[in-house]
Amino acid sequence: MNDLKSVKAFIFDLDGTLIDSVDAHIRSWIIALNYLGIKDVDEEDLRPLIGLSGKDIMIKLFGTNIMSKFPRIRWLKDRAFLRELREGRIRLYPGVMKLLQLLKRLGLRVAIASSTPNYMLIHILDFLGIAQYIDVFTCGDEVVKGKPNPEIFIRTVNKLHLRPKDVAIVGDTVFDVKPANEINSISVLVNNPDQNMNPKPRYYFRWIYEFIDFIRNEFLK
Repeated sequence: MNDLKSVKAFIFDLDGTLIDSVDAHIRSWIIALNYLGIKDVDEEDLRPLIGLSGKDIMIKLFGTNIMSKFPRIRWLKDRAFLRELREGRIRLYPGVMKLLQLLKRLGLRVAIASSTPNYMLIHILDFLGIAQYIDVFTCGDEVVKGKPNPEIFIRTVNKLHLRPKDVAIVGDTVFDVKPANEINSISVLVNNPDQNMNPKPRYYFRWIYEFIDFIRNEFLK
């Protein structure tokens, strides 16, 4: 069985993993829905669904009939989210910049697999100053089936020209751990207090700085 030291690349989820944006997503969905007169959704409804694609979130909340309104909801939500970004309410988690710099210094490739649409992801990476550390990325609008289906990770592995077993997939929810395990990549859970997640990740780090310390110890021995 491969261990973390054997990997050639790290594929990261974005929201809740590299950037502290979950609350901003929740606020943005609520703003968009309220604008259209849909007021019976709150934080408790949305929080467990963050990490899924926008379409899947809406379908889980309202069923497939909501899809006729989805383009408008998506536009309003993205507009609200970008406002959150510009006003400084979305930030890198502590240690993320050091982590990315360390991985590049070690000669490892870095990718992102995010449910975020392409045009949003590019803007976010540039705005937060980490675009230069990302070799490839795959977005939610590039796949037919969103997380937890492994399609987005398989596409990212293919873009890296690697095998699934040669990469570690790093995320903060079961929507990252489950597909990573399914395709035989090394699953890494961060920024999540649930150590009893099912399925279990191969590695668990409560904070990014714990992850950095582990990589230093493993790769710089």
